[in-house]
Amino acid sequence: MLKKILSKKTGVTVLEGLIALGLLALVAAGTFGVLLSVSRKAGSPDIRESMILAVERAHEQLQMYTPVLESMSNSSLPSEFQNGLCGGDSTPLSTGTTHYINCLLPPICDKSKSSFSYVTGADKSSITIPFGSKYGTSGMATGWGGASSATVRSVRFSITCNGFTL
Repeated sequence: MLKKILSKKTGVTVLEGLIALGLLALVAAGTFGVLLSVSRKAGSPDIRESMILAVERAHEQLQMYTPVLESMSNSSLPSEFQNGLCGGDSTPLSTGTTHYINCLLPPICDKSKSSFSYVTGADKSSITIPFGSKYGTSGMATGWGGASSATVRSVRFSITCNGFTL
């Protein structure tokens, strides 16, 4: 019986081994391709996230042009903001005008298919800023008491990136 087991030549031929290795390589390549694609997608922000970040960045930069600062000249601002967010706009808070800020589009956006702008509106109401009149250009309070009023402004952003609108 032992002779019978040993006499049966069971094993793997070279051709069977090559076929098995080929199939294994095919499955491994497909698996790594899927994993690489998923990791690339997870690592880069999608268009919507990029658009939201661009709007937040523009909003933060517009806060430099608050109504309290309107009484001051633009020359007191950093040089890159003296002519608006993208240059060429000496009155970035003027109402009823569309202000184009395409220079702040996310890098993921195709410039020919994308646009970024905002419109500023002035409400009839005003707010009272406590101690607002006591602040000098250096930003330090020079005393206590007093108040200043400022016009409330609304800003509506419009951003389109590669056909998607936010």
